[in-house]
Amino acid sequence: MSLSEMTTEQLMARLNTERRGVPSLGGTERRSVSVDEFQIRASGKDSLTLKGYASVFEYPYDIGGGPDRGGFSEVIDRRAFDQTLKQNPDVQLLVNHDGTPLARTKSGTLTLGTDNKGLHVEARLDPTSPTVQVIRSAMERRDMDEMSFAFRAVRQHFDEDLSIRRLLEVNIHRGDVSVVNNGASDATSAQLRTVTEALEVLASLDADAALAEVRSISDPAAALHRAQQSLGVLLRNVDVPRLSVADAAAIIAAPRG
Repeated sequence: MSLSEMTTEQLMARLNTERRGVPSLGGTERRSVSVDEFQIRASGKDSLTLKGYASVFEYPYDIGGGPDRGGFSEVIDRRAFDQTLKQNPDVQLLVNHDGTPLARTKSGTLTLGTDNKGLHVEARLDPTSPTVQVIRSAMERRDMDEMSFAFRAVRQHFDEDLSIRRLLEVNIHRGDVSVVNNGASDATSAQLRTVTEALEVLASLDADAALAEVRSISDPAAALHRAQQSLGVLLRNVDVPRLSVADAAAIIAAPRG
């Protein structure tokens, strides 16, 4: 039976059997985007303005580890927000999807729209708010480096092997756009620009802090497996000096601290 012949229930049953991370249609989902897509700037003596993109169109990202790890890739269609924006959705700007709103479409302090790139966000913030002061500093220091938005899928399309999900229509009414510490899903997030930077970060990792961060992502085993595969390719093609037995024994016997 082809996908076009399946009922919604049959499609979801097949997805739950063959693919990881598939949400129920209409359930709340969240996707994150790099804070590089956002800017906070003074817009006068009494206000700050946050501008940027909460979602990027036609930019595939992996869910549940991606197709090779039992998940799938997802793409947001250019027209996915058209219907929900026509209905003037009530959306709040929050921190970590919680707390007092920093801006809201209902009050006119948060504006949402689309262009060729994605879902554009503009929020007028109160610079006297302690929360605004904290997130402004944290975003500038990159202590908080992602934004996340909540939505419910209304219409979607999967290709025949269920490896690509296209979100055709989403509903963001009663959802939110949030500044977050850790994105709630596999999506477009801040990336290191070069392999050299990545290797330097790995070489200087604090094991306990790294473990806590890895556990916070949606599919840590899949992410670590992909990293292991990439490092394996590099090691096989780079002349890495081998340790002698004596050198290895010395390293093992060295005091830790």
